[in-house]
Amino acid sequence: MKYNHIVAGILSAFWCASLAPVLADTIPVNNLVQIVASDSATAKTVAWQDSSGRRDYTVTYRQKGSSETARAFVTSPKRPPVYDAEWVPPYTYGAYMQGLRPDTEYEYEIADADGESGWFPFHTTTEQLNRYEVLVFSDTQSTDYSVWGQTAQAAYEAHPGAAFFTVVGDLSDNGQSWYQWKAWYENADILTSYMPIAPVLGNHEAYSLDWKFCEPYTYKALFPVPYGAPEGQSRLAYSFDYGDVHYAALNTDYEELHELYPDMMEHEVTWLDQDLADARKRGKRLVVLMHRPAVTATYRALPDINGTYFMPLFDKYHVPLVFTAHEHCYARTEPLIDGRPGEGGTTYISTGRAGTESYTDTVKRYCDAAYYNPTDQPMYLTLAVEPDTFTVTAYKTDGTVIDTASIAAPSPSGNAMAASAGTSKGKKKGRKVVQKPAENRSLQKKHSTEEPGSWQKEKPDRIQK
Repeated sequence: MKYNHIVAGILSAFWCASLAPVLADTIPVNNLVQIVASDSATAKTVAWQDSSGRRDYTVTYRQKGSSETARAFVTSPKRPPVYDAEWVPPYTYGAYMQGLRPDTEYEYEIADADGESGWFPFHTTTEQLNRYEVLVFSDTQSTDYSVWGQTAQAAYEAHPGAAFFTVVGDLSDNGQSWYQWKAWYENADILTSYMPIAPVLGNHEAYSLDWKFCEPYTYKALFPVPYGAPEGQSRLAYSFDYGDVHYAALNTDYEELHELYPDMMEHEVTWLDQDLADARKRGKRLVVLMHRPAVTATYRALPDINGTYFMPLFDKYHVPLVFTAHEHCYARTEPLIDGRPGEGGTTYISTGRAGTESYTDTVKRYCDAAYYNPTDQPMYLTLAVEPDTFTVTAYKTDGTVIDTASIAAPSPSGNAMAASAGTSKGKKKGRKVVQKPAENRSLQKKHSTEEPGSWQKEKPDRIQK
């Protein structure tokens, strides 16, 4: 990353009294990032890197202003195999802070035998937070990662109050190239300095330097995502709660990984079935993140193996919204159930590309209500979580609006799920999707003249790195 965190100055005796009688030296914390935690109201996860592989790191946290501290669980240092002697990856550490109080100010400190970092503040959300914004990117893989950096910069400047961001797979063009990951991190810095990331495994994360299928070692080392993966797939799939929404990030790399994980789809379906059932019982709304689409846009426009396995569960649990990637085009389906436009169905949104790589062979599918191939410039999306509604807007990097749609997403603990008039093409009725025309709309100015949502009004503190 561009910035190494070095806390300057002298920490007050008040802050250090509960830790040590003598003021310790300040230590650097390199590439400090926030990872989405299992529950935004009760947990916090951070990760950082160093080249030594030392095992004496501790992370202490406390409520702000309190002298009572607790220790986080710190993972052992993880580093992928060294594939290129000229680009040796660092060790990555993760710290899981659990048992926090909702809507409470906390602070944490990283320490080793040489000193302490100083305190980093954070604030847990309420348990039923139902209004916030998420930045959605995909396929940041690039021949020039500064293009990804420009996309990240544009998204952050237009939406500085986003709660977290996700990259729906293919973060790196070659998953075992530390040269590429280093460039990815440097250009993601504008985002990772302010908000957590929810990474999603893509197929390019499972390529070796000689472009053969392999275990995604580097991806797994870099991202200490929440525990609770499908059997045998630690860090490849996971889920988390952010406010009143439950997100499931899936592993769709059957083509690349089925020889390593022969029963991966069966295990993942078993896990996802239980995961979505538990989330519904807790009164959570549902969003799924998956790299490969359930219905392909390229070639046949038919469900692939991921659609065959996962779409029945999306129907069973009335998942309102699924974000996909892989095909580098933007496509929003009509609400689908059993693979066809239908009442109470799921809207699938393919999220384009945020890096340099554009494709020309994608096609509009039979089920698409909106389609755009971003060959001219990269793009990103926003998900505005609101009571009873998910509003998704797709932007070009220059701020031009490609498409926007509002999807009914009531809480399962509330009224029965809404299903009303279908899409603009007048096909079968589906979950209500309100489309808004994109003509003549641009966000080239930083903000529109409309009053921003509450998620846009406050800019979070930057992590000083």
